[in-house]
Amino acid sequence: MSKDLVVRVEFTDDTVYLHLADGRIIGNPLVWHPWLLTATESQRANVEYYELSAYWPVLDDGLDVEEMIKGIPPRQNGKLIEVSN
Repeated sequence: MSKDLVVRVEFTDDTVYLHLADGRIIGNPLVWHPWLLTATESQRANVEYYELSAYWPVLDDGLDVEEMIKGIPPRQNGKLIEVSN
């Protein structure tokens, strides 16, 4: 089993976490991923796990382990997503 295989996804009120096969847990603010922030519990539960990613087929989007580790907000339409506090 690859150390970078996503084995679980966890949500808190404001963060999404990916649990990896080697025990690492990485997370990003949900506001960086508006498609997940606004998703229903049922939509969030329909997730597929892969090496280096988690994918939600119903939402047609996913999270990339390497990008999350960098801690840089994803781009939307070529621009960094702006996060307001």
